[in-house]
Amino acid sequence: MEKDEILKKSRAENKDRDFVELEALHRANNIAVSVSMLICALVSVLHAIFRDSPDYAVWIVQFGILSTVMLVKFTKLRRRHELLLGLLYGGFCVCFFVFYLHFELGVF
Repeated sequence: MEKDEILKKSRAENKDRDFVELEALHRANNIAVSVSMLICALVSVLHAIFRDSPDYAVWIVQFGILSTVMLVKFTKLRRRHELLLGLLYGGFCVCFFVFYLHFELGVF
């Protein structure tokens, strides 16, 4: 086999995926999730200091995003721990939504 044939077979097997780019996207996603958690904590603390109550809205968005990421990963990879984390994050999202409705909007 020549070099060109090997490269052609490899591209066909990997469907022209760039594994360096996939790894970079994976790392960027992990860093973005960590930074977003820090930003949510900062906004919530500042809201609590200046408004005497934490900001629940940012946590609704944050845990909604985390839940979606984990549930999509579960559908693709079928790992049980990602399903559990997705459901846990979804539960946090619902809890913060209830807090938001109660404390911010006075619904119940």
